[in-house]
Amino acid sequence: MIVLLDLDGTISDPYVGIRNAWRFVSERLGLAVLDEEQQRAAIGPPLEDTLLSLGLDDHAVQQGVHAYRSYYDTTGLFENTVYPGMPEVLEELGGTATLALATSKPADTAARILDRFGLVHHFAVVGGATRDGSVRRKADVVARTLAELGSPDPADVTMVGDRLHDVHGAGQHGVRCLGVRWGYGAPGELEAAGAYAVAEAPADIPRLLPSPGSA
Repeated sequence: MIVLLDLDGTISDPYVGIRNAWRFVSERLGLAVLDEEQQRAAIGPPLEDTLLSLGLDDHAVQQGVHAYRSYYDTTGLFENTVYPGMPEVLEELGGTATLALATSKPADTAARILDRFGLVHHFAVVGGATRDGSVRRKADVVARTLAELGSPDPADVTMVGDRLHDVHGAGQHGVRCLGVRWGYGAPGELEAAGAYAVAEAPADIPRLLPSPGSA
C-alpha cells in the first residue's frame, strides 16, 4: 500500500507563516491585506492561482511569487506547527505502507519543513511543486510523485488531504482520497469533492485507509 499525504492542513498547520507571508506580499505590491477568510482559502491551491484570483497580471503575479517566497523561505516556513498525533500516525503507517508527500509547496521547502520537525525520514518521496511553475497543480504533483514511486497501480494508492484540490488531483490519476477534517477545507467541501471518507482526528487515519492488498 502507498499513502500520499498533503502537508499544509494535513500534517502541519502553516497558518501563521502563510498569513505573515501574505502581509509581506501586500506591503511589497501595494495590495489590500487579505482578510482571514482569504488567507485560509489560500492554503491549498497553488500560490500563482491565488495571485491570479486577485486580478493581477502575469508580471505582478511573478512579483508576488518572488515576494512571498522571499519571506516564506527564510521565516514563514518555520512559523508552522505539527498537528498533535500526526508524528505517531506517520510512525504507525510506515510499518505497513510506503509514504510519500504530495504538496503544492515547492518540494525543497516541504523537505525543509519535514526535516525541521524530524519527520522527513518517514517519506520515500517528498513530492511537490517545481519553482519554475511547470509543476504546480495538485494533479501534476501527484503525477510526478507517482512517477518517482515507480508508477504503482492506482488501486494500491490512497491520497490523504484536507482540500478539494487533493481529492480532484488524486482522482485525475485514479487514486482515491481520504479527507481530513482538521485542515482548511470548508464545511462539506471534501464530501462534495468525492472523498471516500473523512477522518475527524489523526488517529482515525490508519483505520480508514484500505487494508494492504485491497483494491
